[in-house]
Amino acid sequence: MEPDIDLMSRLAKGDERALAELYRRYSPSLYALLLRMLQSREEAEEILQDSFVQLYREAARYQLERGSVTAFLFTIGRHFALSRLRSRGARPQKVDDRDLHNPEQELGLWREDDPTDRILIRRALHRLEPTDRKLLEEAFFDGYSHSELAERHHLPLGTVKTRVRRALLKLREYLGGPQTTEEA
Repeated sequence: MEPDIDLMSRLAKGDERALAELYRRYSPSLYALLLRMLQSREEAEEILQDSFVQLYREAARYQLERGSVTAFLFTIGRHFALSRLRSRGARPQKVDDRDLHNPEQELGLWREDDPTDRILIRRALHRLEPTDRKLLEEAFFDGYSHSELAERHHLPLGTVKTRVRRALLKLREYLGGPQTTEEA
């Protein structure tokens, strides 16, 4: 299987077959995230397509040292979903009482044919401080801004920003992601 970074290099040169392969690999998990955030199949499908169009347009800007191809793509999709939610004055709604940390519950965020990723991510999330994990989940899955989180949790804005950043850096460390010079 061709590495994602090679696909991005091909995509930056306009290779649509590389885009098709990235879509095959990541559309199910991105769709699951978008559906969870938007609570609308039609909107999730629309944003999914927009995300891959944007990935195609932005492929030349991708930098491996800033994160994985998956993170780049999910950031694009999440940005579009949050913009859609804000434009309609809404935020993601919790579908049910699913627990992100319960191994018995299938969240649909990762491909079922790769349970290893699901286990690794669940373990990495579980290693975070509970307050940091909660802030990260509310920011990422529920679409709360840092200001909204500060208000919801009665914390200073700087504290929220620090905790979310710390949680992201810890996840990157736990999952073996690239280190930036700022972190070194």
